[in-house]
Amino acid sequence: MRRTSNLTFASHSASALRSLAELFPGATPMRISILVSVARGKGHLLEESTVIEFGTSTMVFFESRLPLELAEKLHLENADRSLGADAVVVGVRDGESHRAIAARFVAEVRNWIIQG
Repeated sequence: MRRTSNLTFASHSASALRSLAELFPGATPMRISILVSVARGKGHLLEESTVIEFGTSTMVFFESRLPLELAEKLHLENADRSLGADAVVVGVRDGESHRAIAARFVAEVRNWIIQG
């Protein structure tokens, strides 16, 4: 483990995500399990369970194995459905076995844990 900016991270698996989150001021560490959904052609839906590792009042940062690209729209939802929000990918950084994703909410999320 390596300690940076008063936060502890696994040195390899989180390095891409950490470096992406550091580009956005105010990113706060958190752990919120979510389901990420991405619509593909002809109604096909790709889904993946992952964890929001960092967040701001308007953005979330998570790791994904989905083939997400910049400007792609996705839906985020937690298990109890208190979070159900659409977002757009604004940052992608390749990691060892996954991609680090930065996604910005497309609208205000009223019940989001971090308020602006």
